[in-house]
Amino acid sequence: MRFWTRVAVSFLALAFAVGLAVTPADAASKKSKKKETKKETKKEVKKETRHSSGGKHVISGGNLMGRPGYIFSDTATTLDKGQVMGSAHLTFDSWGSVFQIPVGVSYGITDKLQLNANTSFYSVTGASGLNFLNFGGKYGFDTSNRNLGIAAGIDLGFGPLSNTLGTGFFTFDPYGVVTYTLPDGLQLNGKLGLYVQTYSYTVLNYTFSGSWSFFQLDLGMAYPFDSNLTGFAELATNGVVNGGGLGGTPLLVGIRTGKDVQFQAFGGLDFGAATGAFIGGGVVLLSK
Repeated sequence: MRFWTRVAVSFLALAFAVGLAVTPADAASKKSKKKETKKETKKEVKKETRHSSGGKHVISGGNLMGRPGYIFSDTATTLDKGQVMGSAHLTFDSWGSVFQIPVGVSYGITDKLQLNANTSFYSVTGASGLNFLNFGGKYGFDTSNRNLGIAAGIDLGFGPLSNTLGTGFFTFDPYGVVTYTLPDGLQLNGKLGLYVQTYSYTVLNYTFSGSWSFFQLDLGMAYPFDSNLTGFAELATNGVVNGGGLGGTPLLVGIRTGKDVQFQAFGGLDFGAATGAFIGGGVVLLSK
């Protein structure tokens, strides 16, 4: 009888010891799961701030530079940490018969800070090649209003990369952007930048140098027709097209569809030195 009593006591002691060992591990596991859940919740909240408070929201796609935006302009949206966005488009401007293949890529350093780089194949009557190489970054600020986004960025560029398009140019473009989404899903966007371009080149031992600058205002809106289709419109002023060269003030409308792989098409008029048609389309790839 004493033997079985000892067995029972030993079993209870072993169970008690195992319980003590398991409880901290279980608590640590619950704490870890709670932390992960909290992290995911924060991520979802961040994503929700980009959209309306209703059921529909605009598809946050990429612009010609491979950054979150419409066609030319950025929105205040920034990529999540570790997220990558890439884009490739075809555009044609009948004013000057300008054909371009812009490509760009962006990367989220943090949930608020992203870096980007872009260039384009550029063809105009009598010349073609790689145009400017641009690179820069954008930072998104916290706001108390979940439907309001504010961001600031800067772009630097040099080129053109192909001698047939000229050389010796440097561009500097700081900007700010505000995006507001109404409860019904309608999104309003405004971007203001100061475009500065300097040049220096030598011909027959003569060096030519100088600079010019002007403000660029870009206004746009987007509306979600349903979860898979977003329409958008944009007015870009003061030489947004081709850095103030041929053309310069396009008024465009377009549509966008897709999630991780997005397709978009757009068209309208370019009010430059003469009015021309501007059309284009492309694909945007967005990592999860």
